[in-house]
Amino acid sequence: MKIELIPVIEIGYHNQNIKSPDQSPYWRNFEVWDKYNDDCYKKAGFKDRLIAYLPGSSFYRLKDISDNNLIKLTKDHTEEMRNGKYAREQASPFFGGYVLHIDGQDKYFPQCCSDLSVIQYWEGLLTDDKPFFYQGHPEPGISYITDKIIFDFTVEEFGEYFVPPPPVVQIEFERAELKEAIQRVRTELKIFANRIIKINIDEGLNIDDIDKLLIWGHDV
Repeated sequence: MKIELIPVIEIGYHNQNIKSPDQSPYWRNFEVWDKYNDDCYKKAGFKDRLIAYLPGSSFYRLKDISDNNLIKLTKDHTEEMRNGKYAREQASPFFGGYVLHIDGQDKYFPQCCSDLSVIQYWEGLLTDDKPFFYQGHPEPGISYITDKIIFDFTVEEFGEYFVPPPPVVQIEFERAELKEAIQRVRTELKIFANRIIKINIDEGLNIDDIDKLLIWGHDV
């Protein structure tokens, strides 16, 4: 079994006064949603085309985001903080998280309100017997059998549905396999951090520890 954690940013910009498609869900009607997203991004001022990780979605893999687009994302995400509208402590990392990808198939996507700093909760699965896990809401149930981790995506009556829905109700994998995946994704995050640090310098943003702010979280 090969496990990957694919780091993605969720890019919105759906406030451009462009009518959203009537067809849903987006993963079954990805052509109209991709066009809608493209139109929103163009109107918002992105210089390069953004290619979604999952067609129709607003998830974009870090390494697939061009330098031009990352400059805009970084400036826009920090603009109000830099202008003094709110304090650094009220700022959040980039929205998104980590796609759980097993044996060539996407099993679990970041959910509502997740951001890149949730890597800490993936790491917590390696050491804690009763970890607090969060990658947005809803959250999977988590249990252990020896060194295996089990994710349960059961939705109770009146419960919140996972979007997009996982292909199976339960997933299990070895802690050792997750550890290797975390080591690989941390390398990708460090490369991304260096890109943000360079933007901070080149664009004169003057944000202390910008990588902690936008990736790792305030307390790292």
